[in-house]
Amino acid sequence: MTYQMPNVGCMIGTAYQSLLSKLSVALANAGLDLTCSEYLILRVLYDEEGLQQCDIAELIGKDKAGVSRCVAGMEKKGLVRTEAVSHKCQRVYLSDKGKSIEAAVKGVANERHHDLEGLVDGKDMEIFVKVLRAIIQQQ
Repeated sequence: MTYQMPNVGCMIGTAYQSLLSKLSVALANAGLDLTCSEYLILRVLYDEEGLQQCDIAELIGKDKAGVSRCVAGMEKKGLVRTEAVSHKCQRVYLSDKGKSIEAAVKGVANERHHDLEGLVDGKDMEIFVKVLRAIIQQQ
């Protein structure tokens, strides 16, 4: 019998899609009308407001154009406001509405974190994160 390496890329993609699906359900169950990308951006802004869109993109691992489109949608929903730094750059701030849902968003984050802890113990998670970082840095 020959050893065949598992298709790690497909497995990572499937796991990612599963996590996104569960996050979408958790957001809906919490009564939050947010996409997964909007959720990620809000999580970053709750830690530090006034970040530039390019910094947000780097922090959440999304492309700048996608973050720009998402922020524009969030502005229309009244969740954030932006201030131009230059013709290419905007800083993003939470609106009152965005601030008002912080507890609910963080509640979803805690729920998802707790669910992951139930699947993977701390030591295995450290190894998993180390492997993912190595894959990412290989680019």
